[in-house]
Amino acid sequence: MRRSGSHNEDAVSEILGVTMLLAMVVTVIGSVFVLLAPFLEDISDNREWSSGTVAATQLNDRILIAAQSPEGSGLVQQNAQLSRSMDPLQDAEIWKIQADLGGSDRTLVTLDGDLLTVSSLNRTASIVRVTDSISTQTFTMTNSTNDFTVSGLIGNVVIEVEDIHGTISHRFLEITIDGIRLNNVLTDGEFSVDLVNGARIEKLPNHPVAVKQFPRFKTDLLLDGTPRVSLILLDLDISASASRHMTNVHLDSKGEQELFDGEARNLIVEVEIAGDPSISPQYIHHWTGDYALYLAGGSINEYQGFGPHERISGLDGITVLPGDVPFQFVVTLQSVEVY
Repeated sequence: MRRSGSHNEDAVSEILGVTMLLAMVVTVIGSVFVLLAPFLEDISDNREWSSGTVAATQLNDRILIAAQSPEGSGLVQQNAQLSRSMDPLQDAEIWKIQADLGGSDRTLVTLDGDLLTVSSLNRTASIVRVTDSISTQTFTMTNSTNDFTVSGLIGNVVIEVEDIHGTISHRFLEITIDGIRLNNVLTDGEFSVDLVNGARIEKLPNHPVAVKQFPRFKTDLLLDGTPRVSLILLDLDISASASRHMTNVHLDSKGEQELFDGEARNLIVEVEIAGDPSISPQYIHHWTGDYALYLAGGSINEYQGFGPHERISGLDGITVLPGDVPFQFVVTLQSVEVY
């Protein structure tokens, strides 16, 4: 009986030892997982961020290619990352563009809702025509500054001012741009990428919005020294059948439209952005950054390029300097259907 009792005690001791050892192993493994959890989450987030960035960059490149293709042609972008993360951005940007064309007058057009204000410095403006997607309204100038009520404007708006000699002296455009947002779920929130008007705008959780690629708005000099300003707008027509669960994204060109193509003066470009308020200052700095350097260096009279219209912040719009020098102005509106 003593041997049997001793044997039982040894067996119990061995069981207790193994149990304690297993408990220690489980504790150590649990501690390792606790320590590794943040690193594993970072690895997962980095993988999601990387795949999202690549998918957004590829899609933006394909959209730009489709935009430059002949009307009716297109391509298909296939990416599993897009199938669970694509959402439309309606009215993402509104561009207001105006410039003097023929004649020698200086005209200013302001469109605020239904209120249209037209000012003519030399009082040569005679007729104002307002055209939207469905109709044209005509008004007659009686003073140097006139207010008109325009109601029911639909879609993009073109306002042309005709002077007393029958010449189109000024043109104003209001163009609405739609885009696409790609969302990727991370540990701390969503990583989103907006594709709007050729631009690529990224937002990481707990980080400021960063514009990685800007709209195609530039100025340069022709061989004869004439300044040239070119702007290519890109609108995405999101089909009603499009959904965030598509595996194949079809991109078809709907052609392009020339909105300006010729000599112009006194340019004013304003951009209203529906997204984060920090996007607009990044746009302005990208286009007018050299102006600030010339201004700080006291050599602003030598500057040629984009600069702020009125307030130095650029909130009143962007112009091209020197403002009284004629330049070649080309504005193109491209449209791509997404379905």
